[in-house]
Amino acid sequence: MTQPIPVTRDTVKRLSVYKQGLHQRPAASDQAALKRIIERIGLLQMDSISVVARSHYLVMLARAGLYDPAALDALLDSGFLFESWAHAMCQLPTADYPWYHAYIRQKRVNESQWQVDRLDIDMGPIIENVLETIRQRGPLSSKDFESERRGDGGWWNWKPTKVALEYLLDYGELMVSHRINFQRYYDLPERVLDFSQFTLDKSIEDFRRWTIERGLRHIGIGTSNHVADYYRQYKREAAAILADMRKAGRALPVEVEGWKDPAYMHRDDLALLEAIQSGEREPQMTLFLSPFDNLFWDRDRDEMLWDFFYRIEVYTPKAKRVYGYYVMPILHGCELIGRIDPKVDRKKKRLIFNNLHLERGVKLNGALNRGLIGAIKEFMAFHGCDSFELTKCNRAPLARRLRKHFA
Repeated sequence: MTQPIPVTRDTVKRLSVYKQGLHQRPAASDQAALKRIIERIGLLQMDSISVVARSHYLVMLARAGLYDPAALDALLDSGFLFESWAHAMCQLPTADYPWYHAYIRQKRVNESQWQVDRLDIDMGPIIENVLETIRQRGPLSSKDFESERRGDGGWWNWKPTKVALEYLLDYGELMVSHRINFQRYYDLPERVLDFSQFTLDKSIEDFRRWTIERGLRHIGIGTSNHVADYYRQYKREAAAILADMRKAGRALPVEVEGWKDPAYMHRDDLALLEAIQSGEREPQMTLFLSPFDNLFWDRDRDEMLWDFFYRIEVYTPKAKRVYGYYVMPILHGCELIGRIDPKVDRKKKRLIFNNLHLERGVKLNGALNRGLIGAIKEFMAFHGCDSFELTKCNRAPLARRLRKHFA
């Protein structure tokens, strides 16, 4: 049996950044480039928070540079992307739909209808009415339906028709056809996708093997738990699938310094690993990453690789927040070196950093200063801002430099 390949943590970082397309920008940021980026990283997580641009736009900004968000929106409208529960609610290439069709089919058979059962009302007629209304009228959003809310808050405060829409989406009876101002519009699957382009013969076992192999490709090197997390699969099943892949020679064992658990990489990445180990393909960019960026979905892996403790503080009471509300990590080369808490004042066209915090041990130098200034300028341009305000920074020399530069 193949002996594990010894690698350093720095090598794993570089490979991870490269596999995620965060090492360099494409020659052009057109729609073709956006498609290649999505195919490279596999999926885009959706999130509704809009204190700055919504997460999926930020994920693309980090990889594509300045681009037209309408070009990204059009990929869903045109059918290049579809939406489904994956790592979370995500947009994925439509070419991947056959595997998700197997997953959705399995859910219909095996999973409980907890979404509708907990409302304690007869949802059958509501579900049928919602489905028939869309069948007759075409794509509709939740606001097109009228019904009373129930409950005190949270998702269970949705209107029963909203619950019906989400249930029908979850079980494949509806799909998201497009969005307007982030509002989903639902339609029948056969009117959203051209099913003649698919052969829908995948099994749930095919789906599980596919997600683990794809997850391994997307992260570069990881344990079975890390690989499972990318498409949110069961960890025990991931371990068994990776063991089978190792026997077949598709997954190579890796021994990462400081890691106790066995790790793996895809055999197709061996040449890339060797190039990185020889000093080639050194990431050079400074980027602000969405809280939901694919690079650090697995918080345990973040700490194992970067010693970077990160938790989303949006839902933390203000008095208990450590770094701020919508905290975005800063990637400099292949290191997570700090975080920002940004906000866009859209009326004043001003980008505000409520906090800029560099990690302990990060040294200020010309490359970092230039990188941060460039990243701020790009962030301003993407959000249509013409001024910048820094409220708080834990490094006084950096604060002075940035305030002077953007005065």
